[in-house]
Amino acid sequence: MSETTAPNSATLPHGWLRLDRAGWWGTFATTPWTGVLAVIAPLQLGNAITQILDISPWWGFLIAVGAFLPVFFVLYLVQRLRYPQPWVNFDTDELRSGRRVVPLADITWARLDLFDLKRSHTRMLTLRFGAAGGPRASVRLRGRKGQTPSAAVTAVVADIVRRSSIVVPQSPNDPTGRFARYNFPGSLNREDALEVVLNPPTMDDPAPVQLM
Repeated sequence: MSETTAPNSATLPHGWLRLDRAGWWGTFATTPWTGVLAVIAPLQLGNAITQILDISPWWGFLIAVGAFLPVFFVLYLVQRLRYPQPWVNFDTDELRSGRRVVPLADITWARLDLFDLKRSHTRMLTLRFGAAGGPRASVRLRGRKGQTPSAAVTAVVADIVRRSSIVVPQSPNDPTGRFARYNFPGSLNREDALEVVLNPPTMDDPAPVQLM
């Protein structure tokens, strides 16, 4: 779908509108490091306690099992604090995330978190975007069952991207941006961000970003 066939922005709602975002499963599935920490941190804690107290490794295993849920919950809260519930107002051209409000034109970065569930042949996608040092937001573009946002949500997110100033970050060692795909995995420019919003790629499509 091109911009000419995208939903008409004239039909967008007025006032503050709450955006959809990734649920708790998507929060961990599309950011693998979070899931890894949820497993490694309790194991490291159990191992450290067994060494300090000089007790059986089995006690360390039990401690790790008991610590899993608290660690999982803390990591989940950290993700929610990093990405509070986002709101957008097209009348004032503003994004609000938590208590912070910025013009949509101040949105300068976007990143696509991609996670392929090969067994179910499903690709999970979460678009994250925000202002430099300011509010950030995350929106689920494809869920673990392959579901995509409604046409209304797609129209809203697409118009946010259109009104933004999203660019791929630049490295001083790569002034031409030739290796930006590798230096900043997952980063998108405005045109590519708009494309993944309008057409969330499936498992059968080439990955739009460099996979970690």
